[in-house]
Amino acid sequence: MGKKGSFIFWVSIILAVLLIIIAFLYFALFKPQTSGGKSVILNNPVSGLTDEQAVVAFNESFVIYLLYSIKAYNLHNPPLSSNYPKLEIDVGGDIFSANVQKGAIYVSKNEIFEEDVIIRTTKEEAVKMLRDKNYVVKSFNDGKSGIELVASKTTLFAKGYLNMYTELTGKSITGNLIRIASD
Repeated sequence: MGKKGSFIFWVSIILAVLLIIIAFLYFALFKPQTSGGKSVILNNPVSGLTDEQAVVAFNESFVIYLLYSIKAYNLHNPPLSSNYPKLEIDVGGDIFSANVQKGAIYVSKNEIFEEDVIIRTTKEEAVKMLRDKNYVVKSFNDGKSGIELVASKTTLFAKGYLNMYTELTGKSITGNLIRIASD
């Protein structure tokens, strides 16, 4: 290969790597609109219920509303992947699984395998969070609710968990992009 051929080869490699990095950062940081612009209107399941009634009636609709209130709809597949975000929600010993596909949140009452994160809380705390969105951060900061990061930091970053985790806890999953690459 001549000098010119070698130069073109290396420029092509560099451009391909830059394209991959830009696509990764775009999907990981800028939350592309994948729900087709559809807006979701949910009724708060605790409306009209006392705290005691809400605790007894706690089901999948409560979990869906909670996940929408913490903006889990912003989670997405990593670029060029069909590995959608999977969450396990432990509410007072009742296990719910959730996955996010194109901005829609699907919840069922069962365990999930290979979850990305596990959110733990009590039914009483969940009801308080559903009544007051501002209470969500307080519950996590006071240690009454918790989030366990199960997947690798790279996976969490690529799926968009960084913003959700930071909003819930006030802490960063990673400190910087260099540490992500070292995982």
